[in-house]
Amino acid sequence: MEVVFSALLISKTMFRDNNEWYVRLEFSQEKGTPPTISNPSMDPALQGIIPIMQQVMRNIIPQASLMPRLILILREDEWEKLENKPDIGDEVTIKFSDNKEISFRKS
Repeated sequence: MEVVFSALLISKTMFRDNNEWYVRLEFSQEKGTPPTISNPSMDPALQGIIPIMQQVMRNIIPQASLMPRLILILREDEWEKLENKPDIGDEVTIKFSDNKEISFRKS
């Protein structure tokens, strides 16, 4: 069995620790907002108020937010070995398999 999901590279930073350079990659996935509330048998007074409340909530809370999925830290030499390096905004397919392998594919 394997787990496969797509994620967006939202952060790519370099840092130094004990005189060695590392590249930190942070992948996230967009999660949508809950569906609108609608019920035909609802009290007519509430039917008029609900759309106003939803509009206020949409203005306060963004329509889509990002959910952290994976942080990967590579040594500089490991990063340099990658031929097709992902850049911020790239969508990547991440696969975890039973044989304890992790693979990445730039979408």
